Amino acid sequence: MGTQEIIDMSAVLPVLLRSLGVLSIVVLVRFFYRGYVERSRVRSLMALGIPVLPHSLLFGHLPVFLEFRDANPPDINIYWFHTWLIANAEKYFPGHDKPPPVVYLDLWPMTGSMAAVFDPIAASQFTQVKSLPKDQIMTDFMMPLTGNMDIVSSDGQLWKTWRARFNPGFSARNLTALLPEIIEESLVFVNGLKDLAGKDENWGPVFQFEDKTTNLTLDVIVRASTDLRLHEQSRKSNSPLKTALLEQIKMMGMVTNAARGLPAMRMPWHRAAINRNNRDIRNVLLPQIESKIRSDSSTSVQRKTVVDLAVKYVEKDDSGASKEKLDDVFIDRLIANLKAFMFAGHDTTSSTICFMIKLLQDDPDALAKVRAEHDSVFGPDPEKAAEILTTSPHLLYSLPYTVGVIKETLRLYPLAATVRDSKAAPGFALTVPGSPTRYPMEGFGPWLAVTALHRNADYWPRPNEFLPERWLAVEGDPLYIATKEAWAPFSLGPRNCIGMELAMIELRLVSVLVARTFDIEEAWTEWDKKQGSKATPTHIVNGERLYGVGNGTVHPKDGMPVHVRLRSHKPAP
Repeated sequence: MGTQEIIDMSAVLPVLLRSLGVLSIVVLVRFFYRGYVERSRVRSLMALGIPVLPHSLLFGHLPVFLEFRDANPPDINIYWFHTWLIANAEKYFPGHDKPPPVVYLDLWPMTGSMAAVFDPIAASQFTQVKSLPKDQIMTDFMMPLTGNMDIVSSDGQLWKTWRARFNPGFSARNLTALLPEIIEESLVFVNGLKDLAGKDENWGPVFQFEDKTTNLTLDVIVRASTDLRLHEQSRKSNSPLKTALLEQIKMMGMVTNAARGLPAMRMPWHRAAINRNNRDIRNVLLPQIESKIRSDSSTSVQRKTVVDLAVKYVEKDDSGASKEKLDDVFIDRLIANLKAFMFAGHDTTSSTICFMIKLLQDDPDALAKVRAEHDSVFGPDPEKAAEILTTSPHLLYSLPYTVGVIKETLRLYPLAATVRDSKAAPGFALTVPGSPTRYPMEGFGPWLAVTALHRNADYWPRPNEFLPERWLAVEGDPLYIATKEAWAPFSLGPRNCIGMELAMIELRLVSVLVARTFDIEEAWTEWDKKQGSKATPTHIVNGERLYGVGNGTVHPKDGMPVHVRLRSHKPAP
């Protein structure tokens, strides 16, 4: 019997080897054929006379990306690629003083090919005129956190249904009703900064400002969504929810790092970590959701969380059906969306607060105007602003210059951008005003190059300057913004960020409670001393130590090291 088995194996082994050989050949043929197709697409664009980045038949546009990496610190965020191209337009597009409206990027085999869109009118054609579905890269990014059951990565009727369920919770009216809770969390933030300020109006010790803003925005989004107080700002260590969320965001970052992300996501230990993190987050959120479902939704209390109104919407939508309709599928999708809100709601807003403080630090005149506006609206004593806003929340919408500062921050430091799938629209092409050129999208995912969009000199006078006044300019003023699509930090069209209003409220509120109470200043010298051999003083972008880093959304370098001091206030009698 043993001899027969040996004979059988000796007969089977050559067959297996031949099969593996044939399979390997098929895989290699498909690989090189895909490469040929990707490279040929770009060559066909060149034949049409469309300006294209220097293109290698062997490596596509990967050498250009390597040059970008070599010219910048290793941790720079990929969104800076767009503004780097603007600064180096003459090198990469000879005879042109700026990049073309659409920059094609052949990045195979690292990731799918994309078309970075630098023109706002062209961008509106795939986000507003025809809202294309999200590209696979976006769904892959969200998969570890939500399983693609969220409104960020879903499409079609599923997206429409759940977007409609959440819209009431994120409306200006409902968020204004939640303002006392948001103020309460913001005062914890202010008190934390006071603890870090030096004595007698001196500078305090260096700390990472992003740590504080992240805890604030996470406390706010969780409370606005579920009415749960995390107390993240006052904890000595991270809550289980924050720990799991941050771990999951790291996993999402691995997806965007094409050099190692896709194989890493297939490793069993990474899958186990993803499942554990999602389970830990669910264990925190599920009791809150079940409590909301059991509660009487007919209560007359005006304050409603995002979950309250989503549950109420379902009951209304189902024409009085019993609460058993709120089944496990509903709860799974609700939790998936809450995780997406927590990610986007804390991640981007916390970074925007950092960059807003940086811009005001660099422009004392703008900071003086912000403080003067707050004095005029809330009176000269900043300690009373929170109380005044609690009783008169409409005053938060009476700060035009402050809003200009916020919008300029979001213009100069946008934190995320959408990529769409052009396969859903065969023959789809983009056009720009004043040009007969059609930019084919077949095979290229349209990428809203928001950093370049916001610095496009055709639409933005003095595009690289921080000018809050441009948001107060009227038609005829040289700074007037004629093309509204040119500003897209929250994306454009029906798929824009649902949390935009909450973000704007948080940014207004932080400016009101912080600008007149503190001086906040970058503290790189102290930070380098604290870091010792780990310090990176040579990491500079455009002459600045503070720049955007991260594999996904943009974060401030080293968490923005700062120190704080209290300002002297002597209210008029």
